[in-house]
Amino acid sequence: MSRPDADTGDGSDDCITERILRQDEFADDLNARGYTDILVLRRENGRDVLTESRLELVGYLNRHGDQVESVRDLARKLDRDKGAVSKDLRRLAELDIVEYEGEGDGEAKRPVLKHEHVVIEPVVY
Repeated sequence: MSRPDADTGDGSDDCITERILRQDEFADDLNARGYTDILVLRRENGRDVLTESRLELVGYLNRHGDQVESVRDLARKLDRDKGAVSKDLRRLAELDIVEYEGEGDGEAKRPVLKHEHVVIEPVVY
């Protein structure tokens, strides 16, 4: 199921409602073309995802996510600092792109992609 990014930013209630409706329409159009499980991010949040380090995480999880056992394991596989990877994953989780399997209480938290497709809302639609 497609869903828009809930964080619509500053603005009046009418502007926010209009923007959410446009995001829904965009997601519905993508669904009609066979794309399911889509997250539509606001343009402003897209900037947070389009960093080299976060794109690397998303790309790796997309290609090899079933081989990742934990945040530490992901950091090791990408030869990155665990703290930096944790910070990037935390932001990706806030944006609803990543979620964790496992409780974290003595059990490793395993990062996984939450959606099959993540798109950034178009500038004009």
